[in-house]
Amino acid sequence: MRPLPPVVVTQPAAPIAPQRLLAHADNLDAVRSLLGEVHAARARAAQDVAAFGSVCGWLLSGMTDRHVRQQELTAYVQETMRAWADILRQVADGRQDFTTAIGHDDDARTDGGTPLVEEPESSDDRMMLRVIAHVERREWVDPSLAEAAPVAEFAAPVDDWYAVLRIGGLRYALTHVEPLRHLIDGLAGMPEVCARDAAGWETSAADLRCLGDLLRQCVARDMPAGARLDVRSYHARMAHNVNALIGLADVAAGMAVITRCAGELISLTADIVRGVIGDLFARVIAWATGVPIGVPTPPPHAQFGIVVGTAWRIHAYTEALSTSISELSRSVDG
Repeated sequence: MRPLPPVVVTQPAAPIAPQRLLAHADNLDAVRSLLGEVHAARARAAQDVAAFGSVCGWLLSGMTDRHVRQQELTAYVQETMRAWADILRQVADGRQDFTTAIGHDDDARTDGGTPLVEEPESSDDRMMLRVIAHVERREWVDPSLAEAAPVAEFAAPVDDWYAVLRIGGLRYALTHVEPLRHLIDGLAGMPEVCARDAAGWETSAADLRCLGDLLRQCVARDMPAGARLDVRSYHARMAHNVNALIGLADVAAGMAVITRCAGELISLTADIVRGVIGDLFARVIAWATGVPIGVPTPPPHAQFGIVVGTAWRIHAYTEALSTSISELSRSVDG
């Protein structure tokens, strides 16, 4: 008779030292506290679509919804990290079993009772990266504005006197012609607020990405996995939080680009319209006073045509802006 093979007894992994668990819980709380500061900063800088002006702000109402969703997801990650810090402290003082805590999902696969949690596939929000590339290519900008500049309507050089007439004419129009003043106010919005919002999103994106990297490093340093299935599963659980932070960073980066591009196009269009109005009033003043402007004074019917043509150009620019911003607003939801 062949002898029976020796019995191999697999010893369970030694418990994780309570000091290690407590130190890691403290580090999770530190990361969560920093995330709370990012969350609070974005709450103070809530997206204000009124900054884009009454002409276009309503087209970008989805930006407010995106801001609210970003805050909700950030708060969810904060709560998840708080819960894990509490669990680790309970494991450290014997009130909960580490393996049981890791396998809290009913659908978690197990190997000999140890949960096997799979890491997420990727931490990159490819959709948002595509959105950013699309916005930066400016394919959403109407052709009539794509190559425009604030002085595009006035490429021909003018003398100093006519330049003074333009400035004075624009000032008079915006002071005494109420419909024109409302038009410019509705177009221009608050460029400084748009710029500040874009900068806030950029800061948030950088902070969230740093926190994602910090959390990843914290888990790897505090809880080295080695061959332990339970700790490797814990790493996989925390990888979902890392991915969430990096995904939120990608969204914030996209919102920064969208906010900045929208604000810049709105400001450009408002500058163009100001220039068109200033040029028209300069012409009218010159016609009325007989001041020479370097070109023959047109007959009355031609003067009327110039006024009508100017009104049409203003309308065309505002329509082009609305079309562009409407197209851009689709990028807010990816």
